[in-house]
Amino acid sequence: MATLKRLLTDVETRTLVWLARGRASSLVIVGTVATASLGFAALGAQATTPTRHTQPATAATLPLSAYGCAKDTDGDGHIFCDGSVAITKLPASFGSCETDAYDGSRIYCDGTSR
Repeated sequence: MATLKRLLTDVETRTLVWLARGRASSLVIVGTVATASLGFAALGAQATTPTRHTQPATAATLPLSAYGCAKDTDGDGHIFCDGSVAITKLPASFGSCETDAYDGSRIYCDGTSR
């Protein structure tokens, strides 16, 4: 392994000396920098392009069940939650929410939801 490492170091050193002495060294350096710049630009564009075209789930797109909630069956827009998610974490689209006076673990919201 040491022999291979020494051989590669010698080849690298000789290549650098050859480039420094030759007339084409400036062209090689400019070409290397240009190629590296194009490579970084291509990688940067790929890194910022999302692989999926779906939007991340936000409070507005999560279903009611993600909050432990369900719509009231009478259709008036009320939402009942089981209390597994704190009132402060519920989305604003649920409207005004309060803890059930009779059962402290349930949450009642008066807003409408999708």
